[in-house]
Amino acid sequence: MQSTIPNEAEQLVACSRRGLWVALVLMLALLADALIVNLYPDGAAALVASRMALLLPVGIVVAVAWLRSSLKGVRSDAGSPAMQSMLNDDLRQQSLRLAYRNGLFAVLFAQPLLGLLLAAAGPPQPIMLMASATALLGVVAVVGSLLAHDR
Repeated sequence: MQSTIPNEAEQLVACSRRGLWVALVLMLALLADALIVNLYPDGAAALVASRMALLLPVGIVVAVAWLRSSLKGVRSDAGSPAMQSMLNDDLRQQSLRLAYRNGLFAVLFAQPLLGLLLAAAGPPQPIMLMASATALLGVVAVVGSLLAHDR
C-alpha cells in the first residue's frame, strides 16, 4: 500500500480552494441578506435577516481559524517558494482571467435585467437593491467561475 503525502504547494492549493468555497458561501449569505432586507424592509423576514447578519462576523472568524488550522504547519507567507509556485501557476492565471471575464459579463448582463425587473416589481429602494445585487453578483460570478475553471 502506497501512501502519498501532499507537498506544501498542494496543501496551499487545497487550502485556497477551501477558502474560495467559504468565500462563495459567505457571499451568497450576504446576497440573500441584502435581497431580503431591500425587498421586504418592514417585514418579519428583514428582522430575522438583520439578526442573522449579526452572526456573520462570527462565521467569518470561525472560517478563517478553520482555514488557518488546515494548513498544518505549511508556511503561507507570500515569499515562500510553495506560495510563489501556486500563485505563478499558468493554469491558475488562465483561470483567474476567465473568472474576471465571466464576472464582468455577469455584471454587464445583469444591469438591464435588474433594471427591467425592478421597474416592474417596484421595490421600496430599487437603486440600493440594484447596487447591492450587482456587486454581489459580480463577486459570486468571479469566485464561482474560478472554482469551476481551476483544477
